[in-house]
Amino acid sequence: MRTVHGSGVSDGERHGRMSESAAVVEGVMSISGTDAYDTALHLPPLVERALTAARVHGFPYSCRPEQGRLLQALAGGADQVIGETGTGCGVGLAWLAEGARAGVRLVSVERDPGRARVAAEVFADRPEVEVVCGDWRRIEERAPYDLLVLDGGGTAKAEEDTPADPARLLAPAGRIVIDDFTPATDWPPLHEGAVDRARLYWLRHPALEIVEIPLAEDLATLVGTRRRLAGTETTWRNFELGQVVRGVVSSVQDFGVFVDLDGTEGFITFPELSRHRIDFPSEVVHVGQEVVAEVLAFELFRPQVRLSLAALEPDPLREFARHGLGRVVRGSVTEAVPFGVLVRVAEGVEGLVHRDALPDSAFPDAGDELDVEVTGIDLHRRRVTLTPLR
Repeated sequence: MRTVHGSGVSDGERHGRMSESAAVVEGVMSISGTDAYDTALHLPPLVERALTAARVHGFPYSCRPEQGRLLQALAGGADQVIGETGTGCGVGLAWLAEGARAGVRLVSVERDPGRARVAAEVFADRPEVEVVCGDWRRIEERAPYDLLVLDGGGTAKAEEDTPADPARLLAPAGRIVIDDFTPATDWPPLHEGAVDRARLYWLRHPALEIVEIPLAEDLATLVGTRRRLAGTETTWRNFELGQVVRGVVSSVQDFGVFVDLDGTEGFITFPELSRHRIDFPSEVVHVGQEVVAEVLAFELFRPQVRLSLAALEPDPLREFARHGLGRVVRGSVTEAVPFGVLVRVAEGVEGLVHRDALPDSAFPDAGDELDVEVTGIDLHRRRVTLTPLR
């Protein structure tokens, strides 16, 4: 893909809506990123597989080889979780997976159901890779990330595209990548003769140390690192890590909850709201409600106190782990996902049956019951692996 002016449009933003006229309106003419691999040599096997899927399904907007090799290198620095918006057919995600170390989990969100299914097929034998179908904001459900690649929403390149918040989505010192800019030759950088506000937004973001990396004559990428806290603070404004505090819910958003701590802002991310499965924060709290939470961290530049409600709840997974490994249980399917089915095996505990373990003729639906063996429990990654009984 070749972006001719300014910030351009990401792969994910093109998905399902790109046309020649739209490209002209947005100041972008593009060359197929998928076609850019015609002369590329020595591609990793998983990238070859994703590239074949993109070609078979006529998807032209894969990330270019220059971008992919950068993603592969950056993925090697992640310790736990890598996120991506805009999966497409999975070429960029394949580069990330090829570079990631053993034990690192990868999550990618694709809004088009057809492409999400194609990508899930590409990674069907890679259980560490999860393809989620939905709006790009679903990436917030698995935060924080060691590395987050924005290619399908959250880039601020379009007026209707709300920028992702690195303070909430990145782990301390985590990295963020915003693709598909043209190298800047002037300051401030321009787009269609006007100041490129999207690029300036990221280059001046207070939460990031960010640089622009030219990858080709017509292609540049922004790579930012979330600023570390000043030292390793365990106390701030009379709060201490691990302290239990009371506050009042001031705002409930899809990605989490704001709490008033007597004049100091507190924030609870979606995963820290409950140890049990929820779909919306409003299932747990409402505006005006008093809550008791544990202090997890301090965001000094916001300034903000990170909180957790889940930390004060009994952990059903740890209790299940005491006697669960190797047990045969009957569970109820809670959700069918592209890579398998989630099965509730105890109150507050769900496990994954990978689709490869299920016959195509008997793929279960939500509500069906299955007899499964608990074959793996990972407390750190909060993952239970299940095998259906034949």
